[in-house]
Amino acid sequence: MAKKGKHAKGRKNSKKIQNDNTSEDINQGESRENKEIFDDLIIKIKKFFNKKQNIKRNNVSRKNQNTKSRPVGKSKSNNKVSNKSTKRSTQINKYKKSKTENKRKNNIKLLAKPVFILILVIVIIILICISLVNGNKEDKVPQEAESQIEEESIETASVEEEPVEETVDTNIEQLIGEIRAENELDVSNFYFFFYNIEKKKYYFYNENAYFTAASTIKVPVSMIYYDKIYNGEINLTDTLKYNKNDYEAGGGTTTTDYKVGDSVPISYLLEQTIVNSDNTALNILIHNLGYQKCKEEIAKYTDMKLIEDFYTSNVASVSYYYDVLKYLYQNEEQYSTLIEHMKKSSGGEYLKANLPQYDVAHKYGSYNGYVHDYGIIYGENTYLVGVFTKNVENASELIAEIGQKVVECVETENSGDTTVQTEKIENANNTANNESTNS
Repeated sequence: MAKKGKHAKGRKNSKKIQNDNTSEDINQGESRENKEIFDDLIIKIKKFFNKKQNIKRNNVSRKNQNTKSRPVGKSKSNNKVSNKSTKRSTQINKYKKSKTENKRKNNIKLLAKPVFILILVIVIIILICISLVNGNKEDKVPQEAESQIEEESIETASVEEEPVEETVDTNIEQLIGEIRAENELDVSNFYFFFYNIEKKKYYFYNENAYFTAASTIKVPVSMIYYDKIYNGEINLTDTLKYNKNDYEAGGGTTTTDYKVGDSVPISYLLEQTIVNSDNTALNILIHNLGYQKCKEEIAKYTDMKLIEDFYTSNVASVSYYYDVLKYLYQNEEQYSTLIEHMKKSSGGEYLKANLPQYDVAHKYGSYNGYVHDYGIIYGENTYLVGVFTKNVENASELIAEIGQKVVECVETENSGDTTVQTEKIENANNTANNESTNS
C-alpha cells in the first residue's frame, strides 16, 4: 500500500483552494446577477416615468388641438403599465423605509446599553456619596451624645449623695432599754421593732421569738384579697356566703347586719375586719380560701423561713410583721383602701392614743393576755413601729406611751429641741381631750 506523502497533502490543499475559489466565483456571480437585476429594474422605472411624462405632454397637446380622446383599449393598456410601475415603486419605497428603520433601531439598541450603564454608574456614585455623608453625621452624633452623657454623669455624680446605709438607731435602742427597765420587760413578755424609712435607721428587740398573733393577723389576710382585686381575679362587689361555723364573738356588725346563709359583699367584710376588728368577717374571708391555703398565701410577704407552727396556728414574730408592714408601705397605692381602714382602726387607742396630730395606720390585737399593736406613723419622717406584749399590766397604755416617746425621740433629734417637741405633743393631747370632753 502506497504511503501518503507531501503530494497527497498538496492535492488536498489544491482541492481546498479550488473549492474556495469556486465558492468565491459563485458568490461573485450571484452578486453580479443581483446587481444586473437591480440595474434593469432602475432602467425600467426610468422608462416608465419617461413614458408617463410623454403621455402627459401628449394629452396636453391633444387638449389644446381639440382632438379626439384616445381609444379605450390604449388607455387601459397604459393604465395597466402605470399600475405595475406604481406597485414596483411602492415596493422599492417600502424596502428603503424598512432598511432605514432597521438601521435606526439598531443604532438605538447600540446606544441604549452604554447610556443605561452610564446612568447606573452615576446612581451608584450618588448613593455612595450619600451613605458616606450620613456615616460621618452618625459618627459625629454618638461622639457628641457620649461626651454630653459623660458630662451629665459627672455633674450628677457630684450632686448625688452617697446611698444611705441601714444602721441601728442607738437613740431608740437606749429609749426602749429605759422603758424595759421601768416596766420589767424582757424576752419572755416583750417584742418590738422600729424603722425610720427616710433615715434608714432601725431597732429590733426579741425579733425572732413567736407569740400569739391575735387580731394582728387580719392585716396580711386582708392584703391577700386586695392582691386578688388588684390582679382582676375578684371584685369588691363580689359576695361570700356566711356559714354557721364562721360566727365568732367580738366587735363589728356582721352578725347583726347579716344572718347565716346570707351573701356578704367582700368590701363590707374587708372594712369590718380592720376598722371594727370583726372576727366573724375575718372567718368568712379565711374559710373562703381554706385555712391552710390562707396561711400559705400570707407567708409570701416575707423572705424569712417560717416555723411549722405558723402554718397550723395563729402565731407570728416581730420579723414577720416588720416585713408585712414594709411590703404594705412600699405598695401603698395597691393597698390604699386598706391603709385608710387602718387609720380608722381602734378609735384612737393603742399607738395612736397619744399622737392625735399624726396619721397612724395601725392594727391592734388582744387575746388571752396578749396585747399588740403595729402600724405606720406619718410624721416629719415615716416610721414603722410594732409593740407586742404578753401578760403585761396596762399593756394598751404602755403601747401608747412607747408610740409617743418614739416619735419624740426621733423628731426631737431632727429639731434639736426636746422641750419644744414635748410641748407640741402635750398641747395636741390637751386639745384632743378637751374636744372629747365637750362632745
